[in-house]
Amino acid sequence: MAFRQNTNITPYWESVKKIIKESDIVLEVLDSRLPELSRNPQLEKMIKEVGRPMIYVINKADLISREALDISLDNLKEETGNPVTFVSVKKKATIRNLLAQIKKVFEKYGKPEKDVYNKFTPKSVRHQRVAKGDIIVGVLGYPNVGKSSIINSLAFKKKAKVSNVAGTTHGAHWIKASEEIKLIDTPGVIPLQYNDELRLGLIGSKNPEKLKDIDMVAMKIIEMFLEKNKKALEKKYNVEINQELNSYEVLEEIAKIKGHLKKGGVADETRTSTMIVRDWQNGELKL
Repeated sequence: MAFRQNTNITPYWESVKKIIKESDIVLEVLDSRLPELSRNPQLEKMIKEVGRPMIYVINKADLISREALDISLDNLKEETGNPVTFVSVKKKATIRNLLAQIKKVFEKYGKPEKDVYNKFTPKSVRHQRVAKGDIIVGVLGYPNVGKSSIINSLAFKKKAKVSNVAGTTHGAHWIKASEEIKLIDTPGVIPLQYNDELRLGLIGSKNPEKLKDIDMVAMKIIEMFLEKNKKALEKKYNVEINQELNSYEVLEEIAKIKGHLKKGGVADETRTSTMIVRDWQNGELKL
């Protein structure tokens, strides 16, 4: 479904809840660079209320260092107690690990309790877990965190439409990942909160051209690099960054290096910010 600003997002959450109920296990896909920012508290609350086991899947693991990845894995496990795994669609071993994790969780929890009785069935056995049948896995997360890429990799073939442009895959559909596992592909189901520009820009759920305050998002990206990996920013844009420069001054320096100037030699902040956000969202600017 295409995303438009909508004051009534209740129907979206009703769709999410239906998918959770239909699933035996729910995967919440997160962006490895900003796992906490790409978590959705309302989604996690709903999964808990419905009573489904969940697995955190940290995607795009190749975009960060192994040290940073291990920290994210440990923090999520400690905070939530849920299984956590990471995926890089470039590495098949990580996909096999995810499949193994899904089977492991299913062995532990089985299928949800279902009413399997008629009027002659004793009350003591009217509700039971059904251990047989396909493992139904719901794949949820913000748009553009890489759900479709994961689904394609789990199915070992290109089944779902993949694009770097947010909101291009429409509707929920089923995909057979193996003889045991069926996936519910749900791109774009989780409603976006349009007042959260920073989150949407950083996790790639809103394209640079759609962001109302592109400069704010770009400067936040610069701040993260100044704090964690200044050399990567310098190398990417061939700029030397003085320790005393703030994020806005760095943005101006990058604009000058790239020749993004208006009349009078004034830095074209919007053009430079758009470039930085796009490079970040595409994984060309790696933290």
